[in-house]
Amino acid sequence: MPPLPDQIDDPHSGQRVVFRRNDPEALEVDLYLKPGAFVREHIHLSQEETFAVVAGTFVLDVDGERRTVAAGFSEVVPRRTKHGFDPVAGEAQLLVTIRPALDLAGYFRDFLTLSRDGRLRVPENGLPKPILLFAMLMHRYRREIAAPGFPIWLQRPVWRVLAWLGRLRGQKL
Repeated sequence: MPPLPDQIDDPHSGQRVVFRRNDPEALEVDLYLKPGAFVREHIHLSQEETFAVVAGTFVLDVDGERRTVAAGFSEVVPRRTKHGFDPVAGEAQLLVTIRPALDLAGYFRDFLTLSRDGRLRVPENGLPKPILLFAMLMHRYRREIAAPGFPIWLQRPVWRVLAWLGRLRGQKL
């Protein structure tokens, strides 16, 4: 595994992540969002995620409910709860805390690096491209993240097989 950088700036996704704390108890990152930045809905099977807005306004979708969070306020997303956010209208800065950390820092590093380098595209809607590389990412971080609306018992073997095909075709994280 490559070491964790201090920060990752991805102009393609409009996100900059600055790592503040990464230990077994928690991962804390400063998340800077540019207009248009979004995160597709996802689930953390065994992690709770807290979004504290430092600057700007942030609209979070939690299990189908849109929640507007202003500077000075926070929102907690319980484990196994579908969440994400649509493209942001203006710049925002958040302090994001995930408990326990597991290896979500590794996921952030790999996802944002692949996106920054133009190797992975995850559109707001539709399939990520290339799907085999995305499957490798989802398989590697299966303890940390899952896709909603796709049963876990089914997505795990699907990601595993697609990740295997990706490795056969020379894809690397």
